[in-house]
Amino acid sequence: AQRWCASVRTFSEKEYKEHFIPYNYYMTIKFNIGLGTFRFFLAFLVAISHLWENMIGGPAAYAVWGFFVLSGFLMTLILTTKYGFTKQGIQNYAHNRILRIYPSYILGCIFGITLLLILNGTDTTVLNPAYKMPTQFCYYVHNILMLPLPTDGLFVPVAGALFVEFWAYALMIFAAKSKSAAWLGLIITLFTNIHYGFSPDTFPERYSFFTPSICGFFVGSLCVHYYQKIKCFIYPKTSLIVWCLHAMLSLKWEGYPWTYGLYTSLVCSAWVIISLYPIKTGKADKLFGDMSYIVYLIHTTIGMCFWWNYKERSFLFFLITFIITVFISYIWVILFERPLQKRFKRNIMPRKNVLGA
Repeated sequence: AQRWCASVRTFSEKEYKEHFIPYNYYMTIKFNIGLGTFRFFLAFLVAISHLWENMIGGPAAYAVWGFFVLSGFLMTLILTTKYGFTKQGIQNYAHNRILRIYPSYILGCIFGITLLLILNGTDTTVLNPAYKMPTQFCYYVHNILMLPLPTDGLFVPVAGALFVEFWAYALMIFAAKSKSAAWLGLIITLFTNIHYGFSPDTFPERYSFFTPSICGFFVGSLCVHYYQKIKCFIYPKTSLIVWCLHAMLSLKWEGYPWTYGLYTSLVCSAWVIISLYPIKTGKADKLFGDMSYIVYLIHTTIGMCFWWNYKERSFLFFLITFIITVFISYIWVILFERPLQKRFKRNIMPRKNVLGA
């Protein structure tokens, strides 16, 4: 009996989970922070900055440019691993990008226009100066076609950055195909930022105009091209902590976000993205990622629905608005976004994994 007991193998907790707990069950109770959750976190920062007056300055701008880095990374990845650069591949890429962005945007526009008509005579710019009816016909065209041009009046208050992203997708075809093109794009956009200068006075132009603001896309693209060389820097927890600490530097240096903070945030965002990419995640992370776009899209208009009751951007106002925004975003994704994608998205078989992750 003693010899038998000695021969029985004992299992560590890790081995027990791997070999004895059913895989599907284990995956349902395990949650890893992935790119979807990070995207939702960025949307949260944008929302709280618009809805709470005591939120520190900087993180919302870092979040928007973080979206740009993430989009540059993902667009380069899917172009090189799924779509390719044939005529059919580019058509499929364009079709799926438009399907992902435009239908929900149009629905958001309908919501925004309806609210503007209901609130006629009310100052709708209190949460975002851009939220008002366009003042000229050309601005209506900008809204409909999502043109990244200066526009006086937006149906979706935060759509300016969305317009930049929508048209930057086209440039990603060239950046994904050639690392030289990605470098050229980054150099041109950085020189454009240098041309404007780094004073707080030029921040609005550097942050929102098309050419200076798309440098993040090329940073993300280059992360894919050089992934094998930079993957030694993969540290998920450390990169997230550094990102958050960097976002709080404005507590020490108030003007930092409006001068050089945008550009150091690109490095922090790129570090987080390459660190989170290899992590295997589940349904929760994907849901957070899908909801992030809707949260970004509608949080201001949802806030305007309750503004009459609060009249100030208090923390309670933010909390109530954000909870309702998340709930509506969940319904939006489940009942509209996902069925639409399932019905019309062109599914493409992966070609290769250039990242080896």
